[in-house]
This record gives sequence, C-alpha cells and structure tokens, in this order.
Amino acid sequence: MSVFAYPSTVIREAERPLLEAGVDLMARAARALAQFSTDVLRERRGQIVGSRVCVLAGPGNNAGDALFAAAALARRGAHITVVTLFESTHDEGLAAVRRAGATVIGFPSPHETADSSAEAAAGGTPDEVRACLRADILRELSRSDLVLDGILGIGGRPGLPEHIASLIRDWRHSASTNRTTNTSRTTRTASTPTVIAVDVPSDLSSDAAGAEDRIHADHTVTFGGLKTELIDPRVTAFTGTVQLVDIGLELDENQATAEVVDTDDLNADFPRPQPEGHKYSRGVVGILAGSEEYPGAGVLTTTSAVNCGVGMVRSLGSQLVSEYVLGLHAEVVTASGRMNAVVMGPGNPEDEYVHARVDELADTNVPVVLDAGALDMVGRAESVKGTWLAERPVVLTPHAGELARLLSRLLGEIITSSRINADPIGWAQRAAHSSGCIVLLKGHQTVIAAPDGFCVLPEAGPASLATAGSGDVLAGIIGALVATVHAGTQHEAPLPERELAHTVGLGVLVHNAAGRRAVNAGALVDAVAEVAGELILGGSLIE
Repeated sequence: MSVFAYPSTVIREAERPLLEAGVDLMARAARALAQFSTDVLRERRGQIVGSRVCVLAGPGNNAGDALFAAAALARRGAHITVVTLFESTHDEGLAAVRRAGATVIGFPSPHETADSSAEAAAGGTPDEVRACLRADILRELSRSDLVLDGILGIGGRPGLPEHIASLIRDWRHSASTNRTTNTSRTTRTASTPTVIAVDVPSDLSSDAAGAEDRIHADHTVTFGGLKTELIDPRVTAFTGTVQLVDIGLELDENQATAEVVDTDDLNADFPRPQPEGHKYSRGVVGILAGSEEYPGAGVLTTTSAVNCGVGMVRSLGSQLVSEYVLGLHAEVVTASGRMNAVVMGPGNPEDEYVHARVDELADTNVPVVLDAGALDMVGRAESVKGTWLAERPVVLTPHAGELARLLSRLLGEIITSSRINADPIGWAQRAAHSSGCIVLLKGHQTVIAAPDGFCVLPEAGPASLATAGSGDVLAGIIGALVATVHAGTQHEAPLPERELAHTVGLGVLVHNAAGRRAVNAGALVDAVAEVAGELILGGSLIE
C-alpha cells in the first residue's frame, strides 16, 4: 500500500513526544534491525551460529541501533566485530555489544585519540599501528557475511572523513578485484558481505562524484517513517532495497513530500464499476490522437482507453483515424458530447481538430492529458484561445527530451535532457511549479509531480516498455482513469491535485503490469485489457 515519505525534521518531531514519555524507540529499532539481519543471514548461510558480522560505528544514534542489534546477533551465535571510526560512539550500545562478546577495533582519524585495547597493545610507531589496524579492518570486512553501516545518519555533513572514505574505497576495490577468481578450468566467485545501512546509508548524496568513497548498501532499514532522501532515484545504488520499520510514530500524511505506490495500491484503488452505475457514471474520455501521418498513435491511444474499462470513448480526430479505430472498436463514438477527460497530442493531430476541441472545452473544468505535440500548448495559451488550460486540471506526460524543450521555453534558458535525467524529481517538480500542471516525467523511474512539490513515485516498470507506441498506450490509460475518477466527483469541483497525481500513478501501474505481459505496443494494448479485466472482474491483479 501507499508509503508516504517525510522530511527528516518531521520524523524527528514525531519522535519527540514518545521520547519525552520514556518510550525506548532505539530498542524498537534495534529489535527490528536484528530480526531483519537474522533473516538475511539465514538466507545467506542457513543459520546464525558461526556467521561473521562487522559493525561500522559512528558517533550517533544510528550507531546505537546497529550496536544493540549486533549484541542481539551475538547472543544468537554470531561473531561480532565492531569498528569505531570516531573518538566516541554510542556508549550504551558499545557496552552492550562488548558484554555480548564482540571484538572492538578503534580506528578514529589520526587527529583523534583511539580508545582501543587492540591499538594500545600494538607496538611500533603510530603510523605503523594504524596501518596494522587498517589491514585488520579490511580483512574483517572481506570475510564478513554481513556489514552494518552505522557510521552517519541524516544529520551528518556531506562527505566522509578521509580516513573513513579511503577505508571504504580500498574495501570496495578489494571486493571488486577479488569477486571472481579465474583458475585453470573453473571460475570461483569470492564471497562478499551483504551490506545493511542503518536508517540511511552514510553520506547519502545524489552526487555521483566520490561514489567509490561511499557505502553501497544492499538494503537500508529505516525507522519510523520513510525519509524523503531515500526515494530519490539517483540514490538507489547506495540504498539498495529500502525496508521501513514501524516504531509507533504518529505521522501526518499532509506533511508528506511524496507517495510511493505499488501493485497493492492498484488492487485497492483501481476505479471499479458500481452496481447502480451506468456508462456516464463510469466516465467518458475523449481521445484526440493520431493524424494522417501517424494514424497508429490514434489507434493505440484509443484502444488502451477502451481496454481500461472506461464507460465510453469518443474519437475526436480526423475521419481517417476514426475509421481505423471503428474498424477495431465498434463501441467508440465519433459524435461530440459530454466528456469527463480529454487526451490530446499523441501522433500530432492536425491543428483544426485541436482548435475545435479547445472551443468545445471552453467554460468547463474537464481535465486534459497533454502528450507529445500537445505539450507545445503549455506556455503558449494565447495561440489556442486564451487561458483555457488554467481553468482545469492538466496532466503533462513528457519524456526527458520533451520536458527539456518545455522548460527551456518556460524558463527562458537552455535545459538539456541530460540535466533532466541527472535529477528527475527536481526537474519534474520545477516543471509542475512553473506550469501549474501535474507533470508525469516518463523514464525507468517514472516521477509524477504536483505544482505544490508533492510527488507520486510508482514502482519501476519493466524494460519492455521502452518501445515505440508505449507512451501512446500510457496516455490512453491515464485519460480513461482520470475520466472515471472525475465522473465520480459529479463535477462538483476540479479534482484535487494530490488525488489527481495518485490517479495518474495508478495509470502508470496499469501500464507497468501490462508491460510485464508484452514486448511491443500492439501486444501492450491487449495486455491492458487483461490487467483491467482482472482488476474489475477478479478483484485483484494476478502477478
């Protein structure tokens, strides 16, 4: 189901009343972390006893979470090594893991004083001692089954101290060079540890620079609420899969910055026909897609809308496109009439039909979905009868290149698709704010941004969707769902932005589900019918 993401400040404020009441939130977090780590070790080794776990501990509370969890693993038979990387760490957590029998290696920066029996017992110069300790730590990391990253949390400054960055760099280099060892006739894969980041990976940054100096986690176990920092598509390489642990916080969804949606949301929220409903209550969508040059776009967009279960579909384009459509779908209507949403733009329909539809939509609040060529109308409203776009909810569906052209026009500066791809959430938010529209930025990780900055992030779709015509199919799905939801409001008011963004996210999930059953756009529209049929007639999607 929907998981909402919050700024770290909101989560810390939600923790405050519980901490003041004496609730031990760290104990809750540590128990959950220990259980998740246990599951990982059992999957990896089949048992906990004899496994090797290394904790990289910093000075904060996430180190405390890691240390208490490691103590629990030690009591279950794991061998624990703790590496303290600053002059101090979480005292109670360190004491607990020592009592459980852990080995502790102190490796603070050269400017700090280490409190480590291992260093105190070593001989030689300080540089020689540090070299020995560094070698011991690298050896321990290389032979561990599991590494817990408890170095820094959200409050840490960007960048790790050099003694930590260089240690991680050497560890990653050693792991990559030793991952596969070629022998005379066989290839042997060396064991590499599973890495779990505690709450957030240390030095979590979307900047690609210095990536080799940072932790790349396989999993991130985060507590209380999903942090906004963890949902940025650019940080996936550092977070791995994100596991959210409920520790009893009361979070206000109105303070969320984003919503992550998946198949469970589609099963729960897909708009289904009601027993007392009829075709008009189910929604009517108008499709202005295709042209004499690109008639296929009209067929794909219209067919996907028909197959999504909307009450009625109107074909609003040229006679040629309508003939193609009617040859496949006799139920499509070509006459004008009431509509609950309109899709415009796929296949670059001729201007005469675009202007006719704009006239037809005047003095209404009917939502529109603008794709492909219709995106050029944004910011150029004077060319199509004034400010008609400002009178209704609008969904834009660009890919990175189209969004770059749109923003270049809106902002008066050159924006490139490479800049868009480098920060998809940021640019989608900026486009939504500048245009006043819901912006669906298509890509491997689709981003849906509302003008107030709120984002909906559907789970990623399959690579098979990267094919000609796939975007036309998506536009038709979104138009159908928006029409259905808008019909349910009985025209009392425009759809609220966040509700509209959520509906658009459901459309992306339908598209993704269909994409798992097809390898081209022609098969994709048939798969949309399968997906919608399972949702409407079967009650849930069969994956």
